[in-house]
Amino acid sequence: MSLKSAHTGKVGRAFINARNRCSLSPEEAASLTLINIEYIKAIESGDYSIFPARIFAVQYFEKYAKFLDLEIDFFDIYNAEVVAEADLKSNSDTPIRLFSKKNIFYIIFICSIILTFIIIFFQNNQIAEALDGTLQESLINTPNLKIDVEPSLENDINLLHGEINNFFIQDKLDSIQLDVTVDSLEPDV
Repeated sequence: MSLKSAHTGKVGRAFINARNRCSLSPEEAASLTLINIEYIKAIESGDYSIFPARIFAVQYFEKYAKFLDLEIDFFDIYNAEVVAEADLKSNSDTPIRLFSKKNIFYIIFICSIILTFIIIFFQNNQIAEALDGTLQESLINTPNLKIDVEPSLENDINLLHGEINNFFIQDKLDSIQLDVTVDSLEPDV
């Protein structure tokens, strides 16, 4: 009778990982726990055929799990119904299904971000089209606007020229009207 399954192999891998985290070899773990090295290897490989009875497998499993501070329940490989149910469950969980179960939140999040960008993109296109239509309409009306602006600009330039000329004329007049007095206290040279 085979006393190994895919599930016991996964459980055994958990034991190996926990032992490696403690930086122990299988021999060191056997020495510290006072468990036969063959039983340690059997638990880590997930093959319980070495144990003389179910009770031995359960007791050594629990002792080794407690030593490694693992909270794992014994997978009852001795019960055919439990094994069949676990095999059925592991076969129904294909990698794609497992991926989607584990990452459903991320998938929804990424889809909502993509949807938001699409909505923003289309709204920006509609705004750009509306602005483009408004700009074209204003360009059509621009020649009338130029005609109105040009005389006003010429008037402003003429006013500025007049102010500048008045400033220079006033400055000349001020320099002509200087009142110069000579101080009589200065000695003649």
